[in-house]
Amino acid sequence: MEILNIIVLCLVSIFVASILKRTQKEIGLAVAVIVGILIFLMLIDKLVYVVEKIFEMSNRVSFANGYVKTLIKMTGIALISEYTASVCKDSGESAIAEKVEFAAKVIILFLSLPLIMSLFDLITKFLR
Repeated sequence: MEILNIIVLCLVSIFVASILKRTQKEIGLAVAVIVGILIFLMLIDKLVYVVEKIFEMSNRVSFANGYVKTLIKMTGIALISEYTASVCKDSGESAIAEKVEFAAKVIILFLSLPLIMSLFDLITKFLR
């Protein structure tokens, strides 16, 4: 089970990072970043599979691929910004973490406008 490997990796890294943070805080933070990257690499095949299946489903129902691409971009932005904000918080920079989260929300809102406008147009067509 992959989750057990991830849990063991996290527990070992917590132990190593806590020891290193006492003497060399920067190395402890580097351990946390490296573990995050390793976990991402452990899951990349699953993420690729999910994205492929989403595109496959959208092709079957003739859903606009542009919208699916936008939804995947928005999901990627949310995941990456959450990871970045957590690294900022781990390094004691919660103000910067909040700015990252805010920027991600604005970008996601910007990307969602065409979807919202299409949905609005569809609703108004049904109401006529």
